[in-house]
Amino acid sequence: MADNAGLSLQSLVLEGRLPQNLAKYHASMLNITTISQVSKLSELIHTEKSNTLNSLQNYIQASHSSTNQRVRKLELERTKLMHTLSALHQVSESNSSAKLLAKDVSSRIVSVKKEREIVMQTLNFVSDVSTLKHNIALVHEAFSQKNLLYAATKINIIRNLPEEVIDSEFTRKMVPSSEIPEEPGVLLNQWIQELATAFQEKFQKAVKDQKVGELTSVFEVFPSIGKAELGLDLYSKYVCDMVAEQSRKIMTTVPNKGPTFYAQALLHLFRIVSTVINEHSKVIAKYYGKECMAHIMTKIQKEADMQAGLILDTFETNRNVDEIVSKDFSSQQKFDIVEPSLNDHFALVNEFSAMLQNWSMYRKFFALKWQEFSGLAVDEKLVVPDPISKGAFTLKTQNQKVLTKFERLVNIYLYRSFHRSLSLEELPSLNDILTNPYVKQADLGSYPVSSVLDDMTMLIRSSLIAVVNIGEGSILMQFLDDLTKFIQSEYLVKFLQSNLKQLQPRLAGNTVLREHNPPSESVVASRAASPGVADQGKLSNLRFNFKGAASTAFSNIQSNLQAVYVDEESVLKLHQYLIYMNTIGVGCEYFDRLLVKDLVQDNATLLSDTFPFEDWPKVLSEKIHSVQDTILSQNKKLLRWSARVVFEVVLQSRITKIMGPIFSSTPEDNYLCTAENFEDISDIQSFKVMWLELIQPYEKMLYKTCYLELLTVLVENLVNSLSTRIWLLQVNELGAIKLDRELSALISLICRDRYSLRDKFTNLTQMILVLGLDDDDFDVNSGDVKKEILEGITWTLTFQERIDAKNLRIDRRRH
Repeated sequence: MADNAGLSLQSLVLEGRLPQNLAKYHASMLNITTISQVSKLSELIHTEKSNTLNSLQNYIQASHSSTNQRVRKLELERTKLMHTLSALHQVSESNSSAKLLAKDVSSRIVSVKKEREIVMQTLNFVSDVSTLKHNIALVHEAFSQKNLLYAATKINIIRNLPEEVIDSEFTRKMVPSSEIPEEPGVLLNQWIQELATAFQEKFQKAVKDQKVGELTSVFEVFPSIGKAELGLDLYSKYVCDMVAEQSRKIMTTVPNKGPTFYAQALLHLFRIVSTVINEHSKVIAKYYGKECMAHIMTKIQKEADMQAGLILDTFETNRNVDEIVSKDFSSQQKFDIVEPSLNDHFALVNEFSAMLQNWSMYRKFFALKWQEFSGLAVDEKLVVPDPISKGAFTLKTQNQKVLTKFERLVNIYLYRSFHRSLSLEELPSLNDILTNPYVKQADLGSYPVSSVLDDMTMLIRSSLIAVVNIGEGSILMQFLDDLTKFIQSEYLVKFLQSNLKQLQPRLAGNTVLREHNPPSESVVASRAASPGVADQGKLSNLRFNFKGAASTAFSNIQSNLQAVYVDEESVLKLHQYLIYMNTIGVGCEYFDRLLVKDLVQDNATLLSDTFPFEDWPKVLSEKIHSVQDTILSQNKKLLRWSARVVFEVVLQSRITKIMGPIFSSTPEDNYLCTAENFEDISDIQSFKVMWLELIQPYEKMLYKTCYLELLTVLVENLVNSLSTRIWLLQVNELGAIKLDRELSALISLICRDRYSLRDKFTNLTQMILVLGLDDDDFDVNSGDVKKEILEGITWTLTFQERIDAKNLRIDRRRH
């Protein structure tokens, strides 16, 4: 590599020197002027020539040496390559020989293997023929000794032999003997038929004698003689007869068919079937294969359908279900039904629900077992199997509208019971709450509400339990729609809204929420005895005329008594009105618990366990949320309306009165403040005293959502009134600060930590904010607040309102 580099470098030097020398000689020749210069140039050229030739000679020698070295290396590599090629040819020749040898060996192995297979087939055939002949002899002997079970085991061995062994020509010649001359195939069929008949008779005798052990041992034999289907049919009939017998026994031997009899009868039926499927499936799976359970389950289900249908028909007849559900129990009708009583009706609903619940649980059990025996994955979606979905009992519940009757029965009970609770309604007294300063509502149930709410909650809960338990998604969907209609129509409109509207005209303005003191009996009697217009005419005819001062005094006394009675009656009506408001508010909580919390949140697996088929859990969960949203929305609308009535009729005039001079433009110009009146907040302090006196009784007895609704209506009115007042003020810098302090105190007093109410004062607080800004905080051109202040606040005031608020300050610079 070094030599090559030297030669290369030398060649480059030589190549570059010649043009340089030529150029130099050419330039020298042009400058020659004397002979001596020519001589010197000639000598220089000769010297350069000599040096160049020497360099060229050295280069050529070095080049030859390098070339020779490379040639020697190539020769050496060629020698090695030839050696390798020679070895490769030898290996290739060796591989060809090995390949031919391997092919020959493989061919011989295949041939030997085929020969071995033929030999083994022949050996196995001969062995099977020997086994056949031996077992035929054993079976023949077993039959002669009437040892049928032993004969069955040997026949099972014969049946497991290849078919070509039994029916081959060789077998037909070699196996028959003088003692047993029949051909094996004919003999086998004959023996199987004889055993099938014998075992069938033995099975039936064991059933008749109720010998379960012998029955089971015989049942296990049928697959061994190729009569598995006969065994399954016999067993199915045995089980079906047992189910029918047990069902008839409970239906005919129990004399007193009490409130839960038919539900218990149906449960007993399904328990028998479930036990059979659970326990006997082990034997069937072992001797017949678990796939045969589908055959058994289908047969059993037909009998179970028939017996369940008989129980259901008897229940409907004896309990007069059709007669009850056919009556017109519309919500407008007054219920005067004597039979059945509400207790009997409730018992009927529970029994009907229990029956359908038992069917639902059994249906789920059957589906799970069917899935297991069908080899389906456990995590696959559960599907109702055909023996159930197309079974007689399912068709009966659909065609005879059994589920619809149940849902109708529940609705009738709900309406009847609700109207009964209306006739028994009780309203609690508010006196203890209003007079005792230490009374505090501890929980939801301590707030004063109508007794109808508790009664209705209990009714809805019991009805929901009855409907959910039956496990029918379509019925629960329908009942939820009916429940929504019932709550909206019967409870919210016809009960609550109707009572509130009846009380509304009897609420008096300026009525104070205080303890109700009923007038004494003498006052009531005096009021009852005070003559009306018609009575006075009668008294005049009888010449009972009062004259002078005595008559005037009596009239004054009557007027005072009348005023006392009317005032106390107004207080009582206000009490009743607020109790109904509480009933609405607390009812929202009850409905929330009854639906979403009880059915979805607190019982996360309730819907999936009770409604396991298809997508019912998801569909029902969405339906429950939707129904609750609808019901709560209607409740809240009614609560809002009732709160507005209380404010407008009872509170508005008093609120206007206690507001007095706050935020008003008075002759004293309270908000053109000086250092002397800056600290005077007596107006707010007076308002605070009167406000607490007015509002605290409402806060004590109203449920939190009711009080918040009332306070919301009040605040909205208060904000509008204060806004009107503030727009009429004239304010200086100190007045703006005082106004801000008073408004903050007012908001804290009214709203406390209720931030949703504080947001309603946003317009006012922004007005006060603008009032308190310095002149430098406003843009000279637009008159509005500067951009950096605008961007830092979410404004509810418009551009013009901010300018108008700024102009309320009379001490600003005017541009």
